[in-house]
Amino acid sequence: MSGPAAPGTHEAPADQRHGLALFAYGTLTFAPVVDALLGRRPPVTSAVVPGWRAARLPGRPYPGLVPAPDGRASGLLLSGLTPVEWALLDSWEGDPYLVRRVRTSATEASGPASGLFAFTYTWRAVDEAAPDDWDRSRFADEWLDRYVTRLRGS
Repeated sequence: MSGPAAPGTHEAPADQRHGLALFAYGTLTFAPVVDALLGRRPPVTSAVVPGWRAARLPGRPYPGLVPAPDGRASGLLLSGLTPVEWALLDSWEGDPYLVRRVRTSATEASGPASGLFAFTYTWRAVDEAAPDDWDRSRFADEWLDRYVTRLRGS
């Protein structure tokens, strides 16, 4: 992990991410959340990012991606995002996250995602992350409906 960035800065501005996928590992792996945020469901491919993990963040229902030398964060590659959609996602994720470029590995036998670079949202305050991983099922059971309702403005 490189040195800390100033709040609001990312490895690449939204308008320079065209053509690269987003590696989603938390709330953005749920189609209803993506649909409510973007108004559509971009194409997805299952993937992992070695050397990182989706950590539980105490007091928050969503995770943060943090370095983990022996880790493997599972998620989805969302492709075909426009600069406007990237900017919307940056606003949604906010300053606690830093956009970084990571190398992905495929989780499917066909392997189309192996070795591809993608952008992802990493948690800036690594020391705030819990030692355990985020529980996707718990989020689905306890928070998903509220998230989608909030996004749809209902």
